[in-house]
Amino acid sequence: MQVDRRRRPIEPQRPIQPRRHSSERPVEPRRPTSDRPVKPRRPIQSRRPIGDRRIWLQRLIWLQGLIWLQSSIWLQRLISLLRPIWIQSSIWLQRLITDRPVEPRRQTTDTPVQPRRQISDRPVQPRRQTTDTPVQPRRQISDRPVQPRRQISDRPAPSRRRLRAKLSRLKYRNILCLIAGAIAFFWLLTIPFRTRRAPEPPVILSQEAISPPTIPTSQNVVDSKSDPTFTYNIKTPPNPVYSQELQGIVDEAVNIATSKGLPADKLSISLFDVSNPQNHSFAGYQNQSLRFPASVAKLFWMAAFYSAIEKGIITERESAFKNDLEQMIRISNNDAASRILDKITDTKSGGRLGGEELQTWLQKRTQINTFFQSAGYNDIRISTKNYPIYYLRQEGPVGRDLQLRGDDSVPIRNQATTDQAGRLIYEIYTRQAVSSLASRKMAYLLTRDLDPKAWKNDPSNSIKGFLGESLPTNIYFGSKVGYTSKSRSEATFVRTLDDRAIYILVVFADDVAYAKDETAFPAISRYVFDRLNARGPSN
Repeated sequence: MQVDRRRRPIEPQRPIQPRRHSSERPVEPRRPTSDRPVKPRRPIQSRRPIGDRRIWLQRLIWLQGLIWLQSSIWLQRLISLLRPIWIQSSIWLQRLITDRPVEPRRQTTDTPVQPRRQISDRPVQPRRQTTDTPVQPRRQISDRPVQPRRQISDRPAPSRRRLRAKLSRLKYRNILCLIAGAIAFFWLLTIPFRTRRAPEPPVILSQEAISPPTIPTSQNVVDSKSDPTFTYNIKTPPNPVYSQELQGIVDEAVNIATSKGLPADKLSISLFDVSNPQNHSFAGYQNQSLRFPASVAKLFWMAAFYSAIEKGIITERESAFKNDLEQMIRISNNDAASRILDKITDTKSGGRLGGEELQTWLQKRTQINTFFQSAGYNDIRISTKNYPIYYLRQEGPVGRDLQLRGDDSVPIRNQATTDQAGRLIYEIYTRQAVSSLASRKMAYLLTRDLDPKAWKNDPSNSIKGFLGESLPTNIYFGSKVGYTSKSRSEATFVRTLDDRAIYILVVFADDVAYAKDETAFPAISRYVFDRLNARGPSN
């Protein structure tokens, strides 16, 4: 078999391309799966180099170290300044606690002290001379023997148990001194930071000169302690004089509300001018109409609570209810008000009742109405709780509370007049409600701060949209508001620092239009304040 050994022509060889790094190889675009163009990818943000982060980390560590060094220096300076005061106070307290002088230490043994060993009589060898000057020998010590030390006392040494007891007493004494010194030091240190007590709420001056007297006499005011029954202590309502001038102010206040498109038939206003102690006057608009007072009913529950405390009906201490009282009056908390009303009437909310058990429960709950009705608050009804109550998980009345309310088509709601709310405010600020001490406590709870810094950031404030929003901040202002999605109410006491204007203003508006409007109440309040302040005390 022959093999064809003819050579094929040599073809030109392609140059060998160097291998490319995988990162340098261009990435081919993906083939689109549809005809629509492919959106370009968002460029990947380049990370900050590691070196920059290390630099910032080093700067942060250096800054923290500098702050720590400065704080330690200032702390050392503060300690060095306070150390002499601390030492002197501890010494002074130790001297104050221990009146007897410190006794000298006693020997722990009766063994006499051995005399010192006498030094030998042989002469001292002279040192080797380093110079030509001969060294003088040392002078010999006297041959007189050393006398033993004089014993302090010949009494036997105390036992180890006694020594331990003394040392323990000394330790506890030092600890007590340190504690007393720390208490005294921190007491002195916190003097500038203690909050000052609120100023004393003002008092309406009594009208002793006019006849017949408008302030109840001693026969009308009954001592709460002498009358054990659960009734209000002021049996006869005050009798201020009707003023045509005040009536004109009230009528203009009604016009302010109607000019805003608000219904006048759902509005009630009472105005009492008490700036002149010789003549207290009043005026009103539908001020005898019973309306839903909303949370203003808590004003009446507060007075009934203090009466029950003073008459011993509530046996617990008043301090146990301090938080609930403040929550009920200052921020109008319904949970706190529910607990206060239950405590006054000795009732609890719960499921439905029947028969005699229901009648007993209704009689106890409605005694809050008779408490005021027997004192001249005619037809007042404040036995229904305000809702929602979160700790009971109730958005509205259920069970026995629903039985108290009656038929859903015509429910029995709380009702009061603006004159009745104004009368209670009047009796609190004349120091007559329950007692002088109880009236003072109630006036403190009603006090409000009109400075916007105190209430603007508070979502539960009782100033915005109510009578106090438009008034100046440098006056005394006490109030209790009531608000629901269908009503707006408030009872207030206003007094300027120069006593030009001292008055009580109560406004009830039982309509959804007033609940939505936040300008009518401030406008009415500002108008009344400007008129009475410009006029001065009534004649």
